[in-house]
Amino acid sequence: MENKKLFIFDIDGTVLDNSKSIPLETKQAIKELSESHEVAIATGRNRTMAKEVIEELGISSYIVCNGAAAYYKDEAIYTNFLNEEDLEKLIDIADAHDHQLVYETIDDLRRRNEVPGKRMTNGMTFVGFDVPAYDKEFYKKNPLVQCLLFISEEEMDIYADKFSHFRFVRWYKEGIDVLPADGSKYLTIKILANHMGINLNDVIAFGDGMNDIEMIRHVGTGIAMGNAEKEVKDVADSVTESNENNGIPSALRKMKYIK
Repeated sequence: MENKKLFIFDIDGTVLDNSKSIPLETKQAIKELSESHEVAIATGRNRTMAKEVIEELGISSYIVCNGAAAYYKDEAIYTNFLNEEDLEKLIDIADAHDHQLVYETIDDLRRRNEVPGKRMTNGMTFVGFDVPAYDKEFYKKNPLVQCLLFISEEEMDIYADKFSHFRFVRWYKEGIDVLPADGSKYLTIKILANHMGINLNDVIAFGDGMNDIEMIRHVGTGIAMGNAEKEVKDVADSVTESNENNGIPSALRKMKYIK
């Protein structure tokens, strides 16, 4: 019998269409797939932001906050927090340049800036959520798993090479995820797969964004959505249709994992 596979799906631009809904065919395909294989979500969203999608798909294994936490059967198996010293430095630099920040725990978000700017507002709209509530000192009483930093590509030079414990991944034209340097979707997929007893060669991942590149490149089979960034397509084993054109069910049928 064929080895059981682990299928990993990104949320935004992959499972969700452009109206932030799960197409019926995608939902049916993932349900059929889960009857024979392990299925998990790997997203940049935190658990609260991913909850509706996870529940709608009936999935109990998921990686949130770009790999900062992993859950198997809704139980936490891994958590990775931001380094506090580097976090203080990040906040100081952001404040000095009037750059806006959102703090993120596994289940909550708060903004540092009293008045949300256009970049923050547009970035949160992009992922389909309201601007988080204001709490400047939130990070002092809650361990953070990532921050959202709203800066342009040119402004990234201000932060480059200053943080030994952080890595920066762009998810939006003016939005950056600030993550632990030793954390990523891919590294946490390895932890989840090992927990399930599944070989990395038997992991198949679908994604579209810059934060999906590492997992698409390194898992057994990496599949880029038709709407994916060019850099994602360049490292993928194959490119399927877009998130607006049944990309997930199309690829699963082609690989004969569903009927």
